[in-house]
Amino acid sequence: MQKKIKVLHVQITENFGGIESLLTNIYENIDRTAYQFDFIATGTNQYQEKLKELGGRVYMMPSIRLFATYVRKFNSILNNNYDVVHFHKNSAANILPILLVKYHSSHPKIVVHSHNTYPSIHNIAFIYLHRINKYVISKLADKKVACSNAAAKWMFSDITDVQVINNGINTDKFTFSAEDRKKIREKYNIKGNDFILGTVGRFTEQKNYKMTINIFNEIKKNIPNSKLIIIGDGYLKENIITQVHQLKLEKDVLFLGIQLNVSPYLSAMDAFIMPSIYEGLGIAAVESQCEGLPTYISTNFPQEVNLTPLIRRFSLKTDLNTIALMIINSYKMVSRNELSAIKIKNSNYSLNNTVENFINLYQGILK
Repeated sequence: MQKKIKVLHVQITENFGGIESLLTNIYENIDRTAYQFDFIATGTNQYQEKLKELGGRVYMMPSIRLFATYVRKFNSILNNNYDVVHFHKNSAANILPILLVKYHSSHPKIVVHSHNTYPSIHNIAFIYLHRINKYVISKLADKKVACSNAAAKWMFSDITDVQVINNGINTDKFTFSAEDRKKIREKYNIKGNDFILGTVGRFTEQKNYKMTINIFNEIKKNIPNSKLIIIGDGYLKENIITQVHQLKLEKDVLFLGIQLNVSPYLSAMDAFIMPSIYEGLGIAAVESQCEGLPTYISTNFPQEVNLTPLIRRFSLKTDLNTIALMIINSYKMVSRNELSAIKIKNSNYSLNNTVENFINLYQGILK
């Protein structure tokens, strides 16, 4: 029997974000008799149980501030003799784990995969380290990968040999369902003619939830029977809840936490919004298009996310009421059907295409 290819993914977090969603989908759909995926994590969450059910091991890591403990634990994990260590990075500021892999006696192949286009931490030291380490990472990696061209430029000093792998989605799963729409609306006592604006993402500065709430507040002034659905969790959630109370919107904003299956909630929505400050790709905007939702995003998204005519862009400098009116005046023009799902299925954003790219990546690097 052919030996399994063992891949260690570094790293996942307690938030079910784009990286976590991608890896869960890949592992669920790859041939698990041929591939073993294990994961290094910095926090726990319910989605990790899914990874374990699929046969993956999830290793919890201590803080890197506990330097000796961190190095000891990381090296002990590497002793499991992985063929590939696949790093999923938002910045190049911390390259210690890559160095540990590079000089480990098992000598696994190193994949560095860029998932972002902007620093998540805004201080001079962090940005300086990132700029210096871009050159180091480009030398250490056996293969460089990015989710978009913009993400490639952000992470690597030399992008001539970077492979762009799109974050594919299960297009069969993300298809508008009138039945799901009815069920979700009934569950949360939302009337059939109520307007629902929705969004999916972690409560971080990047996702710009403060602006989402302010735009919804303007919509509410024009459409009194409006609701906002927010799916996600994160450290800024309490700040946003406070903002909602200050605007007296607590009866109209639904905080639904992390949902492993967001498709039914997308079916319940009438429009989708993400005024992100930056995005590596923005997989949630791909999912919303697949559901046939008019999707309103900031101009900070890469062009690769424009897969259908459902995308509308706005500058973060645009007046809030202008954005609200754009949504109000255009969302009814969209007919929810399967055409968007078919278009995305036939694009490079289908999950099958992404799984095939991962397989070719690992097989190619191990030749």
